[in-house]
Amino acid sequence: MANNAPFSQENLNEIFKISTTKPDRVISRECGWLEFKESFGWASIGKYLRSCAGFANAKGGYIVFGIANSPHKLLGLKGKNLEYFEAIDPEQMSKNFNDHFAPEIEWDMNQYELEGNVYGLLYIYESRNKPVVCCKDAGKELKEGDIYYRYRGRTERIKYPDLRIILETRREQEQQLWMQHLSTIARIGVRESGIFDLQTGLVTGAAGSFLIDESLLSQLCFIKEGEFSEVKGKPALKLIGDLRTIGSFSSSADKKQIVKTKGIRVGDIVGSFLTEGPLTEPQEYIRQICFEETAFLPVYYYMSLAGLNGEKTIEVLKDVVSRSKSKSKLIERVSNSSTQSLPLPKTDTPTAKKKRDYAGQLLSNSVNSSLSEKNLEYCLQSVRGLSPQEVSDNSSYLRNLLRTWFNKYYASAHGTLADNLRRAICWVDEALYKEGVRPIASSATSRRARRRS
Repeated sequence: MANNAPFSQENLNEIFKISTTKPDRVISRECGWLEFKESFGWASIGKYLRSCAGFANAKGGYIVFGIANSPHKLLGLKGKNLEYFEAIDPEQMSKNFNDHFAPEIEWDMNQYELEGNVYGLLYIYESRNKPVVCCKDAGKELKEGDIYYRYRGRTERIKYPDLRIILETRREQEQQLWMQHLSTIARIGVRESGIFDLQTGLVTGAAGSFLIDESLLSQLCFIKEGEFSEVKGKPALKLIGDLRTIGSFSSSADKKQIVKTKGIRVGDIVGSFLTEGPLTEPQEYIRQICFEETAFLPVYYYMSLAGLNGEKTIEVLKDVVSRSKSKSKLIERVSNSSTQSLPLPKTDTPTAKKKRDYAGQLLSNSVNSSLSEKNLEYCLQSVRGLSPQEVSDNSSYLRNLLRTWFNKYYASAHGTLADNLRRAICWVDEALYKEGVRPIASSATSRRARRRS
């Protein structure tokens, strides 16, 4: 499931799929790439290592700490459990892996904050040199000589058919590598060829040898078969200048650290807009809308902060990998002149009179913030009946009022009320920021948009 950035927002969204009916739970299930743990503690390190080896021998995967097993409640790490995870020494963790398994297990870790709770994540990369074998006992969990494999929702000793596939795949890969190496040596010539040890940096050949400094090894961009280009900004280094002899060479593992990220969900998207809180990456809020169940969330505010017009925003959205319909709907919202404005009714029905009355109360900043049910829906529709200038003149009041209602009702609101809340918020966002960030349009399109506003 994971891409080259295992803790990207896309992957975190896939892990933390929150139930729409029970927002304290995730609907994600433990599977071949995902395992949940309620807490983190060093007493269970053997269990963690066993799962990690299983992921390494399969397709890679995550252990998420802070989610209950059944049901999958979003508990977060707290107290000592959080302290233990935050205090992980990457060197010691790597030592645990290396003491118990060979070849080396590649891993990363992340601390993820979501709606006030903190979760710890370990990501294990699929091994490039399977099988990973246990080389040291650890209580009842690990036995020397065992090979662990991640099956659907569990880690077990590998079954023969899966081990056979691993061994056959490894043999085929080694045969391909030998053929590639021999072909390259034949093309260059035996005397002109050298061998580069990727682990030590030592290059040896018929004419002698030299050593590439360890500080450069991690920066080298190794080219995949058939390619010779710089990939994703990594440098293709050219060695020039004088070479000097050096003494002994020692290798050390790359320093790891816990990367801390904050999750963005509907509450964050709406809350940050209504409070106008400081943001460092407004584009991430725009991208996140593509993963939510609705595209009717404030977007023009974030476009303004990011300095994006409509065309640039659409370019950003098209690069988002999301299967949600919200992506296409958001692109539609940004690319055309549709509006959330809802003209106030002019009839003499009781409902129409009530909506006009609420509009007057909004302009005089005198609405009862305790409104609920139908009266609240009427008032939210009246918000959409205000002109852009009226919204601008009463911006602070409207934001505070909408924030009160959103925090009080949205999580448990039925569909109609939730929709009215979102669309009223979208209209305030549109009235305040759309004019400054809209796409370049023809004069006729611009006139039509102004008439609808």
